[in-house]
Amino acid sequence: MFCETFLNPSKLHIIEDKMDKIKQKINDGWLHCNFIIEMLGKPKEHLEKTLKGYIELLKKDKTIEILKEDYVEPEEKEGLFTMFVELETLMKDTKRVVEFCFDYMPSSVEIIEPANLTYSSHDFSDILNDLQARLHKIDMVAKNTGQENKILRKNSAIFLRNLIFLALKEKGKDVVELSKNTGVPEKELEKFMDILIKEKKIKKQKKIYSLN
Repeated sequence: MFCETFLNPSKLHIIEDKMDKIKQKINDGWLHCNFIIEMLGKPKEHLEKTLKGYIELLKKDKTIEILKEDYVEPEEKEGLFTMFVELETLMKDTKRVVEFCFDYMPSSVEIIEPANLTYSSHDFSDILNDLQARLHKIDMVAKNTGQENKILRKNSAIFLRNLIFLALKEKGKDVVELSKNTGVPEKELEKFMDILIKEKKIKKQKKIYSLN
């Protein structure tokens, strides 16, 4: 028994048009690329809406052309949902691919065509300079975040110290009672109390802490 499978003429025409478009774009210096973009969050409906909205924004970018998008249903992992989309795209140039990788952090990148990438030293310098600028920006954000964390830790320490002073204002208390007053676990609180003792802000007699 012999069996043949034929493509619908309309579908065949669409495929041919797509291939012609890809060839033309590549001849103009564009790159044919596949990306996988992942997103993590909850609830499930919000995650789906956010990721799809994300891709709709990409479609408005004139330096990117999305040829195909395949969404994978969200999966729950440790209380959060993870979802990803596979994108077949045309990217304007190599520099745009680098920018895209920094801006959208795809988990997978595949350059389908052209097989070999060639560009002038000037273009390569532009790519390196742009890469360097983006790395510098990331470094600055990391440093600023670190500085913000230091400020946050300092303010938290001041707040905790004031809570302890208020708790000890009326009478001396042990670490169990102070833990209830401040909401800080006993072991962590004891370490902080030791610092206050060294600073001579409080004193400890047997198990009871009091103000100096």
